[in-house]
Amino acid sequence: MTSPFLDLWNRLANVAYQMIWVLVFVTPVLAWALAALVVGPGPNSRWRRAALPVGKAVLFTLALVLVTRLVEAASASMQGGPLGWLNHLVPLSQSSVPGGVRVPWYSVHAVLMVVLPHAVAFLLATLVFAFQESNHKSLSSFRVPLADPLAIVLVVVPVLALVAVNAPWQLEKPRVLLDLAAVLPMLCVALAVWTRSERLAPPPAKEEAPQPQTPAPLRVDVPGLWRKLGALEAQARPLLATQGAASEEPAPAWSAAAWRDAGALGAPPRALEEIANAWSAPNQGWLVGDLPDPTERHFLTSCVLLALQREGLPCLVISDEPEALRDAVLEAISRSGSWPSGPLLAGEAAMREAFAGNRMPAAVFLDVEQLSAGGIRALSEMRGGCGRLWARSVGLVLLSRVDRGTPLASTHRMFTLRRLELALSAAGARWSVLATGVGGAGTRGLVEQMFPGISVREVPFTPRNAAPVRVWRVVEGFRSQPGTPWVRRALEPVVGAKLPAAVGDPGGAFDLKAVDFWGGELRFVRDVSLFGVASVGTLDEAWLVAAYRALAHRVPLADGQTHDALWGLADNPVTRFLTRDGNLDGLSRHGMLMPPRALVGYHNGALATAHLKAAMQEGSQDVESLAAVFGRSRVEQVLGPKFRPERHVVRLAAGRQPVRSPVVPAGVAEVVNPLRRTVSEQVVRVLDVHSGQLLTEVDRLVVETRYYPGRVFAVGDARYEVPLHSLDTKRNELRVKPVPNDRPLTKPQLRIQFESATVVESPQTVRTGRCVYQVCTLDATVVESVTGYSQVGRQGRVDVGAVSCRYRTRVRGVFFPAATSPQVLVHLARSADGVLVAHLLSSDEDMDVVPVGPGMFPDAPAGIVVVDRHLQGMGVAEALDLALIDDTFKWVRAILANCKCANGCPECTPQDVLASGPDKSGVLGLLG
Repeated sequence: MTSPFLDLWNRLANVAYQMIWVLVFVTPVLAWALAALVVGPGPNSRWRRAALPVGKAVLFTLALVLVTRLVEAASASMQGGPLGWLNHLVPLSQSSVPGGVRVPWYSVHAVLMVVLPHAVAFLLATLVFAFQESNHKSLSSFRVPLADPLAIVLVVVPVLALVAVNAPWQLEKPRVLLDLAAVLPMLCVALAVWTRSERLAPPPAKEEAPQPQTPAPLRVDVPGLWRKLGALEAQARPLLATQGAASEEPAPAWSAAAWRDAGALGAPPRALEEIANAWSAPNQGWLVGDLPDPTERHFLTSCVLLALQREGLPCLVISDEPEALRDAVLEAISRSGSWPSGPLLAGEAAMREAFAGNRMPAAVFLDVEQLSAGGIRALSEMRGGCGRLWARSVGLVLLSRVDRGTPLASTHRMFTLRRLELALSAAGARWSVLATGVGGAGTRGLVEQMFPGISVREVPFTPRNAAPVRVWRVVEGFRSQPGTPWVRRALEPVVGAKLPAAVGDPGGAFDLKAVDFWGGELRFVRDVSLFGVASVGTLDEAWLVAAYRALAHRVPLADGQTHDALWGLADNPVTRFLTRDGNLDGLSRHGMLMPPRALVGYHNGALATAHLKAAMQEGSQDVESLAAVFGRSRVEQVLGPKFRPERHVVRLAAGRQPVRSPVVPAGVAEVVNPLRRTVSEQVVRVLDVHSGQLLTEVDRLVVETRYYPGRVFAVGDARYEVPLHSLDTKRNELRVKPVPNDRPLTKPQLRIQFESATVVESPQTVRTGRCVYQVCTLDATVVESVTGYSQVGRQGRVDVGAVSCRYRTRVRGVFFPAATSPQVLVHLARSADGVLVAHLLSSDEDMDVVPVGPGMFPDAPAGIVVVDRHLQGMGVAEALDLALIDDTFKWVRAILANCKCANGCPECTPQDVLASGPDKSGVLGLLG
């Protein structure tokens, strides 16, 4: 035979052997395809169920190898081990084709002779197991853990196995395990197919308990129960009503699964997909507003679930109820059938313990108090734990109800989150922010102030499915009855009927013990709550607007039920205007029902200094970063003239040149928690005279007019009276006595004067139609005097000895160049004060609107001034931008113009203005 003929023979032989090897490797895939045909359709993919027989066939093949090994070992006729018979193939390597040329024979070819019978047996075994799988009824689910990395490893093993088999054969080593190594490549491919397997258990059949043969009870008529109690009039109609939403638009499977696992019914909102598809890129901010409870909890739970399970983002969640939200996320992960990617920790203590043990949590849930007291410092520590390392990995910060609370609480939250931003930046984190709140430009600007450099986008919630809601107004007589709080009396028959219900108390009018029921599913929330089938609550003007905007976002109830809400509302011109003739719907359609704004003291020096001192102890902060947040002059003042930096860092601010900045060493400032219930450190404690219980704290400078003699105030559902001469100036204590909760609250006869007013923002002239006015911001010394008080809801006045206080604050003035009378300004000031309550999340003690004559500052005409009644100001002047002032005047004009009275009446004019003399036509003429 010629050499070319030998080359051709060798090539054909090699091609034949390679094709046989390919067929051997493809045998598991072929078996998989045949098994998919045999198992038939089922609860999940037939391909995933067909992969199970392939895995079982692996065990059969290994058992076959073991049996063959035992038989060969026991047979005396077989010498040289289990593969001794291959020695008879060795002479083939000495044979030759015609012409005398030897044909090469490789050890791998001999191994192939072992693989072929096992491949045939494997294929047959797979078909047998596939028939069994087609009739299998599993009571539990099955899925291969770590399927993807395991499959990659199994695909790489066959190549390594062939190399391992060839060497021992050529070196004439013992071949006891060569039969196992021969089938190993095929079995590895089969196991790689098996990693794709999955079996879903059929949904468990609900075992219905034997029921008595009685007709199913009808759905409880909640309004009917309230009518029987007298909470509703006999012919009462809903004050507000929404039709709900039922969109047939399909939602992505991943968002629908997360929404379902969070415990919500219906399809997920579009906001969930819009945000979840975008948060993989850092330095983004989103705000979702107008979410009632429980919609907000479902939404935040879904977001945390997707961030952890879908994106792998470590989350830092700031919430007023961190444990409850953590538990909701754990329940959602359990429903999804998976495990959390790491510990979910609630509270500062659990977080510190995990960091000390070098355990990296998947998510940390804290409230603002825990975050400020030691949470930020734990995220900044570089020694003795992994706090700073975890802070660097944070990918998403979630803020729940970011604008809730008093102006003081909102300001503390803002400064605390500014410190958090400094700590995360110092650690090198790159994160995004998701916040929920009332919504609107005010809340969006607040989040941007908390995290400078992150642009926040407001995302509409846009639900696909929502429950219909009916709102009823409680009868005033039922509400004012003495004894048990009216919210408990209204909910007792609902809870007694085994129905879930809620008390929404955003203003803090009730205490938890006043509505605590034993054996009922009742939720108490300091927010707008539409939980269960019925809810009750007391709302002021601002929360009436916020609650109206949230009605359309109530997630569906079971069986499409309607949620009934019973609201207690104040009786004043603004509330009557909003609830009359569909005005809420009309204002909403015309874009004039803006979300109320939170008051935040961005420029409050006392609070800023307290938080600056805390920030200096939280990580290695440098002067430039601190100055960007708290102001350079304040940083230099706290550091003092003796400050000498020991080291520096280089800061790369966006869009700026690198800056070499000195690092502030630890120990410059005292380590204290800056959160407190007063602005200054001069505090008067308000105590119960009988029990000595601390009720609240108040600044020493303003205690005289805030707690004047004879005042009746509420702490939750309890009421207290301030006795005469009860202030102890030596101990800085004010002891008050409890009174029955049917005692009416009091309203002071307040007089405000100004001294030493200085302009901090130049006056701006505004022209709207025929109305022309100037707006400016001033720092002024305010002198308050209280000479008497009146009881809310009753006529008359009680005179007391005059008390006064003096403090420095920031005010916002609106001045009218056109000549106007003091009577018109009084009417306008009182009307604007009532309207601003519907636009700002504030109380009567947070601000006041007073008329002023000309000359408040050089060349200033007469006008009205909005006073921030907090030391150094708490954000009233910042909230009153030109848009809000214009909106306020439009509301005043609409309230007065829509009333048919000639010159003011109780329907459109505050009661104190009616007593002093109204001038309705003058106000309308001034406002154009």
